Amino acid sequence: MFIESEKRLKQLSDEAKKNTEDLEEAKKNSRFTQVSPKGWERVRELLKDSQGISALKLYSFLA
Repeated sequence: MFIESEKRLKQLSDEAKKNTEDLEEAKKNSRFTQVSPKGWERVRELLKDSQGISALKLYSFLA
């Protein structure tokens, strides 16, 4: 019975460590915004002319 409780304590410890690591990983990219392929297509369109460059600044701020 003592061996089973040791195994369970180790299992809980491993789970807690994994959860902590997952939380740390999630914090690393907290201000990251993923851009879809359609979004990148729009960015390329906006870069083609001078007015688009100004619009791109606003587009990237809102995204």
